Amino acid sequence: MPVAHAAPDSIHIVFIPKSSDQVFWELMRAGVDRAVQEDPRIKLTWRGPAHNDDTEAQIKIVQLYTKPGVDAIVIAPTDRARLVEPVKKAVEQGIPVISVDSGLDGNYHVNFVTSDNEAGGQLAAKTLAGLLNKTGRVAILRTVEGSASTDDRARGFLAYMKASAPGISVVADVYGGGSAGLARHSAAKLLAAQPPLDGVFAVNESATDGMLRALREAGLAKKLRFIGFDSTEFLLTGLEKQEIDGLVIQNPRQMGYLSVKAAVDAVHHVASKNKILFTDTSMVTRANYKSAAIQTMMCSRC
Repeated sequence: MPVAHAAPDSIHIVFIPKSSDQVFWELMRAGVDRAVQEDPRIKLTWRGPAHNDDTEAQIKIVQLYTKPGVDAIVIAPTDRARLVEPVKKAVEQGIPVISVDSGLDGNYHVNFVTSDNEAGGQLAAKTLAGLLNKTGRVAILRTVEGSASTDDRARGFLAYMKASAPGISVVADVYGGGSAGLARHSAAKLLAAQPPLDGVFAVNESATDGMLRALREAGLAKKLRFIGFDSTEFLLTGLEKQEIDGLVIQNPRQMGYLSVKAAVDAVHHVASKNKILFTDTSMVTRANYKSAAIQTMMCSRC
């Protein structure tokens, strides 16, 4: 059983993102900083691994901050299963844990703040199927095995295609690695190994970045339909050039903000009405990406 503690006057929250090499986490940090600015009691420690495939590093960070003086941990788990034991130990020490962005097995975490990732994958599939008139050959480029958020996106994508676009064949479904560089290499191998594809879906920022670079290098940019996930200036340039047809974007600023608020509530023993808190998801296209609503979701300084 967790050790009961009185709510402190100052609140030390340790925020553990998946990596430090993606714009997505910069956007989330902006939301976290907004929550911190609103509550002067909060002391924030932000520390994560360099890449989102370094689960060992993330486990060590959780272990490092499972100690007196830490009041709550917010974590975006790189692996839904392997992070359970270190999270359990933190909870047993009386430190409430909030999961953000990516799911965590078990019931040790107080809240899970996330996009509806299966719905995001379905939106990607619906958009791609429409572009292809529900016929053709497509491939999925994932990131790392065990990443709940991205696996949920792929699951939603596959479910939609099976149910609503049976004329589309998913001929390749591969894990590309936890960085844009690894994703580019994996995408290049995928493109070289397949007969001509009609479309591709990449499940996160690094996979989308890697796929765009691989398509350019192979001379295939603009020659097949491409739906990605997340946004950066590089990816938006691809969208403008018609090399990318759509980007499913989340609201990492909102995720960061709500996860810190949930952590503060947990420290003060305020029960949450909902264990899972869903945040916004939208499809960005050349037609809407300059709109105020979309720009706000993608801006780290807004």
